[in-house]
Amino acid sequence: HGKLRHFGRLQYGLFLKGVGLDMDNALLFFQRHFTAVTGEQFQKEYAYNIRYNYGKEGKRKSRDPYSCTGLIQGNAPGTRGDFHGCPYKHYDVDHLSTLLNDLNVKDKKEVLDLKKAGHFGLACQKQFVSRHPRAMEFPNDVVPVDNIGNHPNAWFRASRAYQAALSAEPPKTNNNPQTSNASPASQMGESPTSMTVSPS
Repeated sequence: HGKLRHFGRLQYGLFLKGVGLDMDNALLFFQRHFTAVTGEQFQKEYAYNIRYNYGKEGKRKSRDPYSCTGLIQGNAPGTRGDFHGCPYKHYDVDHLSTLLNDLNVKDKKEVLDLKKAGHFGLACQKQFVSRHPRAMEFPNDVVPVDNIGNHPNAWFRASRAYQAALSAEPPKTNNNPQTSNASPASQMGESPTSMTVSPS
């Protein structure tokens, strides 16, 4: 829609701050994405609050990102124009089901059952494991899953760590004696001469 209402800006802005976005880039990010807002309007109505989040205005106290408890117990979204809160707490079942489908969550029923039972943090954890199926194979100091369901930034950090852990794994070797000496091209079902390299 080219803009966010106050609590959506606050939640999203503090989340981005928590993942490492500095104030100057936050100002640039929101100004570029709020296409429904003029530059003058942005400076008057939005820039102050962003600087406030970073401790550069008002009481000059830097603010922390919201925890899951803060989102669940805080200001609930009231209308269709609100985009803040916790999806497991504030979405109805149909809306959450659509979101889980869009995210290709395989354990959708279990997530929805936990949401219906009021176990919002566990629903978030289940969704994470469904989308990161090997997460529990890694030590917690490699993929820190223990705080998922308690803080959105913990979910982000664990997801990034999971992808890094997968990338750091050595490639699987082919132990088939018939193909172990074959060229990489022939193992992919192509002859070396049929492979082309696109110009950079």
